Amino acid sequence: MRIVEMASNVLNQIERATLAWENGDASGVDQIIADDERIDEACADLDYAIYRTQLLQAPVASDLRLLHVGLIAVVALERVGDLAVAIAELTRSIRPSDANPEIQATLSRMSAQAVDTLAIAVQAIARSDAELGERARGQAHAVRQMLIELPSAVAAANAGGGDPAWMAAAVLVGRHLERVANNGAELGGRVNFIVTGEPFRRAASTATD
Repeated sequence: MRIVEMASNVLNQIERATLAWENGDASGVDQIIADDERIDEACADLDYAIYRTQLLQAPVASDLRLLHVGLIAVVALERVGDLAVAIAELTRSIRPSDANPEIQATLSRMSAQAVDTLAIAVQAIARSDAELGERARGQAHAVRQMLIELPSAVAAANAGGGDPAWMAAAVLVGRHLERVANNGAELGGRVNFIVTGEPFRRAASTATD
């Protein structure tokens, strides 16, 4: 399934961008941006391929639902690619020596959970596995909770003499990672539509949009 391959490339972008942030290494930012352009092209190609399949092959209802969710997944993956670029670009605005170890550890956990959430959601679509989709939604909630708690940790670090510019950038990184997980949650939630045809309902979010 081409969406799985695309997801693998996008998740690799997130991991590379987060690693660049953690290491304070902006040397790979230009390559991440260049790779995002290729992902955008792949998304456009897959978007058209889905359209052609719908137009020429007259898929049955279950296949049509899969194609519908697949198209939504393409849009979500393109969006996540943009989030990877945003995280990478923040690396240019900070100095490694200003990093706060505790907040950095929180962001590392958020990154691992967010990447896993989206990976599970894409696998759920590929397998038409609604239970796996619900697992993705649960993991996204854990990432959201970490984002909610992040400002308090940043405030405490600032009170202890942390660098304000690094802290502000760290909050943005956390927000971007939460959006990665949120995209995974939405895709995971749509798997039930593939299986049953029941309309998708977004879960209420406690995070600030």
